[in-house]
Amino acid sequence: MSAFSLAYAVICTYRAKPKCFTASSVRRHGPPLHSARMRLKMIFILGLVYAVTAAPLFLPGELRMIVQPATADAAEVYFQPVSPGMRGSYKDLGRFIRALQIAEQRARAYPDDLAPPYIAFGSPHRLIAPYVTVRGRALASPVISEAYWSEGKRIRYDIVPEVRRVAHSQTALSRTVSREHWPLAEPAAHSMWIDEKTNRVIIQTTTFDQALRRRLAQRYGGVVAVKWAPFEQPIRSR
Repeated sequence: MSAFSLAYAVICTYRAKPKCFTASSVRRHGPPLHSARMRLKMIFILGLVYAVTAAPLFLPGELRMIVQPATADAAEVYFQPVSPGMRGSYKDLGRFIRALQIAEQRARAYPDDLAPPYIAFGSPHRLIAPYVTVRGRALASPVISEAYWSEGKRIRYDIVPEVRRVAHSQTALSRTVSREHWPLAEPAAHSMWIDEKTNRVIIQTTTFDQALRRRLAQRYGGVVAVKWAPFEQPIRSR
C-alpha cells in the first residue's frame, strides 16, 4: 500500500473519531487532525518517508509503518500517526479489564518468566499473556476466574489467556525504563513507555536520527524501538 493510501486511511480514521482503550496509563496518542492543513501535512510527511527510506513496511491492522527495520546495529523506527481504536463489543470489556489486572499481578509476581499482558480487542476480545521461559508458559496458562458484583448482579467469568512466547521479560522491560538506565536521557527522545503489544520499550522522538538508532541498539539491543512522531510537541516529564 502506498504512503498516500495510508494517509487516506488515517484521515478517515480521525473523521470516525474512534474511542481508544489501552492497558497502560502511560501510553501516548497522536494529536487529532483538526484541519485540512494538518491532513496535507500528513500526506506530505508520508511521501517524505518514501523518499528517504527503501520500501517501508506498512502494517494495516495497526496503521503503523516500519520506516526502518531493526538490524544488528540499529533500532527499529516506525511511524504511527494514530493509535487504532477499539474493535469489538463493549459488552464483555469489563471482565477482560478485570482479568487483565489479574494477569498483570502474575507478571509482577514472576517478572523473569512473564512479560506484560494486554487485551487484543476484536470480536471476540482476547487476553494475551506473554511468557519468556518454559516455566512462564505454565504460569501464564491457567484460566482466570472471578466473581464480582455489578449493579446488584453477581457476575462470574472464566477467561482462558492466549499465551505467546516473547523475547523480553517484565524484568527486562522494567529495567530499561528505570532511572538507572533511562533511555529518555537521549537528547532527541521526549517520551517513552512499555508497549505490551510489541514487547518493547518505545522511545518517541520528533527527529529522524540514525545516530540515535545506533546508540539505542548498542546500549539496549532489541528491547528498544523508536516511534517517529514529527507532529508531537517535545514535552518532557522527569
